[in-house]
Amino acid sequence: MDLKDDSNESATAGTEVNQQKEEERRPMSTSSGLLESAIDKFAREGGFDDLPLKGKPIKIEDGDVLTSIMKNANYQPAWVELRKEIAADIKRLLDLQEPNAFPEAEVEAINQKIMKYNRIVPNPQLQKGLLSGIHLQAAYDKWE
Repeated sequence: MDLKDDSNESATAGTEVNQQKEEERRPMSTSSGLLESAIDKFAREGGFDDLPLKGKPIKIEDGDVLTSIMKNANYQPAWVELRKEIAADIKRLLDLQEPNAFPEAEVEAINQKIMKYNRIVPNPQLQKGLLSGIHLQAAYDKWE
């Protein structure tokens, strides 16, 4: 039985040596392979042991990366800015002294903005209907 154990151990040791030599002979043909080996070496040497938030959970933002980058840069897409502009225009009309006499030209100008908004909004479900002087308050509630 000792003979089998010795031969099994030498076969296992020989296989490990062959695998190590094979890994050393394989050329790093891509830059990603070089990068991975450099990161592995850095980790083995303890390079990641003294990071400031080591052991703390990583906060992952909801949504996609582009949205979070734009949010951090205080950038808003054109359709969001246009939505806010339309809401402000509707509010201005509602604040007029005569609530039943809305200038038709201003309502038409807002409707032109709404049509532009509906063309550039990324999702058809976000599109809004045109204004009418009768239902201005209800429209404002939808835009706000």
